[in-house]
Amino acid sequence: MATTPTTPTAKDMTGKSSGPQWYRVRSSFPIDQKRVLFRSVSQRRAEQWLMNRFPRGEEAYLETPSGQTSAYVVERQGEHGTDADPWQPFDPETWLPPAEQEPPGQDQWTDVES
Repeated sequence: MATTPTTPTAKDMTGKSSGPQWYRVRSSFPIDQKRVLFRSVSQRRAEQWLMNRFPRGEEAYLETPSGQTSAYVVERQGEHGTDADPWQPFDPETWLPPAEQEPPGQDQWTDVES
């Protein structure tokens, strides 16, 4: 009985199946440990879900199948108040939740009453 050579599948070559590529909306809060809040094979649908639920901040971000991340802020402004693209690159590792951010005016240049 002769054996026939098998051709490698896409899964054998890459280590992953060649299934759908997901756009994931992940939570930015460290306590959530990058929990996936929503996922879709459609980038437009994932962006729309994120815009509807988190329009004013970076509490969640979009992760593309290639691993790039971006966050949506509807009121984002550029230099001197100019309009800016509401979708900007986002680094979830350096983002701090509002409760952990330093309060405004609490820096080395603040006037201190003596």
